[in-house]
Amino acid sequence: MNLTDKVAIVTGGSRGIGRAISIALADSGAKVVVASRTETEVAPNADYAEYASGTIHQTVGVIRDKGGTALALKCDVSEDTDIRALVESTIESFGRIDILVSNAGIDCESPVAELDIEALDQCISVNIRAPLLLCRFALPYMLSQNSGGSIFAITSGSARAYRLGRVGYSMSKAALERMFLSLSEELKPDNIAVNLLGPGRVDTWMNRRGDWVGTEHIPMVHPDKIRPAAIWLAGQTGDSFTGQLVESAEFGINWGSL
Repeated sequence: MNLTDKVAIVTGGSRGIGRAISIALADSGAKVVVASRTETEVAPNADYAEYASGTIHQTVGVIRDKGGTALALKCDVSEDTDIRALVESTIESFGRIDILVSNAGIDCESPVAELDIEALDQCISVNIRAPLLLCRFALPYMLSQNSGGSIFAITSGSARAYRLGRVGYSMSKAALERMFLSLSEELKPDNIAVNLLGPGRVDTWMNRRGDWVGTEHIPMVHPDKIRPAAIWLAGQTGDSFTGQLVESAEFGINWGSL
């Protein structure tokens, strides 16, 4: 899939799935804006440092070392002003937006009877509100370009299956899925694809820090395994593939093409 001259925004691009997607899109020719609140390295003695480490500048460094074009922008997606600034800075730097990848997400693990309300509000803000606001601020530019585009979000099987102590997180991902499937209908006439990608159980900080009951039997895969699916989705439009909830492991088998 050739993404030459396309401009992509990837949230949560400092590490894990977001870093893998950012680098993959750049390898396919896109100019990538790597956004995350992680601008500094995690302390060496931090818990799960091997999986939590990574910054937007390191991701951009990898892309530039390979000859690609990328821009690091610090963005806390729980802040409306940060999301708006992310979009406006992208337009100032590259003049357009073609691809949005909502990858940033946080967990909310607790039995409901012990649920911390602030943690729940933060989970809703990052996992539901932020993807919607990213679309809200970017779509006026994407629509004015009249050239289609692609929007996709990273979801989770937790949206459709119970995981002990993860009611808040599961709720947030279920809402994200309904939101994006509805948005796909709204944007199909404008030739903008809107899809959801389930990455499976990926070897990331979130999965390493929690021993999720009911998932122990599922092998964890390297974040790079998601690259082909992400590249293919980024190249779609409303006329080719939209309104779908797909699994990365099924790419090239039940959907997409290698």
